Amino acid sequence: MPQFKPFKGIRPIQEIAKQFTSKSVDAYTPAEIETELNQNEDSFLHIIKPTWSDVYQTMDEKYAAVSKNFQDLLETDKIDKDKSSYYIYQVTKPTKEKVKSIIGLVNLDDYKEGKIKIHEATLTKRVEMFANYLQKIHFHAEPVLLTYPYNQRIDLLMDVEMKKKAAISFEDKLGNLHQMWQIENRLNMQQIKSSVEKYDNLYIADGHHRMESSLVYTETMRKEMKGVSDQDPINYTLAMLVSDKELIIKDYNRAIKDLNGLTVEAFKEKLAENFEISERGEQAFFPSKKHHIGMYLDGKFYSLFVKKESLKVKGLSELDTYLLEELILKPILDIQNTSDSDRVRFVRGTGNIEGVKKVQTKVNSGEYQVGFFFYPVSANDLEMIADLGLKMPPKSTYIEPKPLNGLTIFQLKE
Repeated sequence: MPQFKPFKGIRPIQEIAKQFTSKSVDAYTPAEIETELNQNEDSFLHIIKPTWSDVYQTMDEKYAAVSKNFQDLLETDKIDKDKSSYYIYQVTKPTKEKVKSIIGLVNLDDYKEGKIKIHEATLTKRVEMFANYLQKIHFHAEPVLLTYPYNQRIDLLMDVEMKKKAAISFEDKLGNLHQMWQIENRLNMQQIKSSVEKYDNLYIADGHHRMESSLVYTETMRKEMKGVSDQDPINYTLAMLVSDKELIIKDYNRAIKDLNGLTVEAFKEKLAENFEISERGEQAFFPSKKHHIGMYLDGKFYSLFVKKESLKVKGLSELDTYLLEELILKPILDIQNTSDSDRVRFVRGTGNIEGVKKVQTKVNSGEYQVGFFFYPVSANDLEMIADLGLKMPPKSTYIEPKPLNGLTIFQLKE
């Protein structure tokens, strides 16, 4: 069973929590980052700004500056330093949709031993980059997102805590309400710990590179430090657990630049070998279920229904992104690796028809010739792929909630 333990969180005081927390850097445009830095002196982005600043020449210098910024922050009155705690975090969207989670620590040995399962391959360069970053700064400010099969007991334990006053509560610019409760009562913490640790496995929903980088960091630090105990903070990483009942999984769609020299009619003839094709006209639609792939081609929408005899690979055949690659992209369009092909554009979906219209816009621009869109992958299929030890094609899912940077920070080395 994977360990799940509390930690001494470092978090912004309520008065600046809204200004301090930030999205992942990748979620901002350069212009948005510049605006945030200029207009918000308390933003967590100021802490990590050296990583992209031209002021420092080498990465070691950049990382050392981040570390100094963090140490300087610890000396201010802008943060609270908690005793060992778990945290409940809930985001409420303007639509009133709510997702709640528990934040704590998971053990990197459990990940290495396969008790925390993956569904996505990682890129070595990205893992090495973040591992080097950790070795200089020694803190986690953004948790890995994990999921687990829904458990009513865990839900009830969270509900009891959430009747208390939140330690942090604020509404962001998009109207999302962010709330966090600190759990520091020993009995309550033990109940949460024992409930989570009854699972044989947890599953990474988002943050595969952060998890793998944390393992590299841990193994490096164990070699450098003498007499590291099992409870040393370097053995753990920050994690946010969301039940598979509340996990939000949205579609990730595709726009393709060309038909590999085929005419529209010849392309559709090849598609018919593995799909039942239904023309839908000029009106956009959202796929109705798994194995119903949407296509936009030559100004018209089509439904592609996968033929049963084409579902040949256990597990992976449950994924429409896999079927697209194996039945269309590779054999018909000669796109053998979507990860590095300049003929493929990944278009983030929205879980509804608005994401489909984004694909339509790409194709109508003339830069792309055909677009494909999907019904979102289910949490059950995500867990199944992980249980089978398989990997999803790149950009098969867009998963929420996206953890905030700086909401609560885990210090690896004091």
